[in-house]
Amino acid sequence: MIKLEKDIINMLHNDRSVSFRYDLLNYNETKIGELTSLGGSLGLSSLAQIKRKGKFQFKENELRDIDWLNDKVQPVFILNNLHEFKLGVFMISSPTRTLRKKQIYREVECFDTSLVLLEDKFDTRYRILKNTNYITAITQIISSAGIWKINIPFIDAKIKTDREFEIGTSKLEAVNYLLQEINYTSIWVDELGNFTANPYILPNDRIVEYSYKNDDMSIIIPDSSIEEIDLFSIPNKWVIVATNPETPPLVSRYTNDNGGSPTSTVSRRRTIVDFREVDDIASQSILDDYVRRIAYEASNVYGKFIFDTALMPHHSYMDALFCEHTDMSVKNKYIETSWEMDLKSGGRMKHSARRVIQI
Repeated sequence: MIKLEKDIINMLHNDRSVSFRYDLLNYNETKIGELTSLGGSLGLSSLAQIKRKGKFQFKENELRDIDWLNDKVQPVFILNNLHEFKLGVFMISSPTRTLRKKQIYREVECFDTSLVLLEDKFDTRYRILKNTNYITAITQIISSAGIWKINIPFIDAKIKTDREFEIGTSKLEAVNYLLQEINYTSIWVDELGNFTANPYILPNDRIVEYSYKNDDMSIIIPDSSIEEIDLFSIPNKWVIVATNPETPPLVSRYTNDNGGSPTSTVSRRRTIVDFREVDDIASQSILDDYVRRIAYEASNVYGKFIFDTALMPHHSYMDALFCEHTDMSVKNKYIETSWEMDLKSGGRMKHSARRVIQI
């Protein structure tokens, strides 16, 4: 999430005017022009392979010189004609023609640049030698797809045995596979076009990055909030085995036996086991962290809060939010799993967040 200064927060929650600009970028992501749009929408889903997607409508006569295979578009949110927020870098595809107000517009479906990693696949068996640093291996795969904007913090962890990926494996799948082995988030592209992943932090250990409250400064749209609760099949015990033919298997177990948790073995008086196998993982301590991560993520489906607000341009990937809605007796920390916004003045932004539960 982009950190906001106090004066910008006040503008967003009080009197404000909103407009948008659409910058046309070349292959190197240098601005080469601007496009006129009737509007559109964009969103981010943290659980999808390609996190950011958008749909925009542009004047056809402005698209004649576009290189459809290489040019990109970057929507920009403008607040009170003073502050600009870039909303992502998108590849342009699937244009369809429509007639609006006696002008022809093209509706363009766009995806963030991780599409490059998804579509680029290994054409031979790809081998990574043992003792290669994980971040080095990941960076080499991303770079081999022609991507140069990479922001992944270093970790001193090495691949324990030679690793191979089959012909036809997408580079996105390979990258996320390696990131999982060091308990990082999956790869995502930020609002500036940087390929990013970070060490996974348990939700309860996350610092709240922004708050939404139905108080005097509330921008929550009335009658838009929904709370979902689903307890039926949530596991309360997790067992993960990491196997490698050249080393002894590693096993990690985690049991939710917290009497204060409604899904625990104590509260349910039965055990629901989630068993998984992974091919390899960097160490026993990382496997222990990973099994706790899986436990938290599985339990977070218990509390889901969905709400609409005025447009807020600073949201990103898996933001930690504090939500308070007195009419619904909601007052908790949440991790935002997805958001989507209408790109127009007066538009709405839908937030979907999972509740952080102490297990």
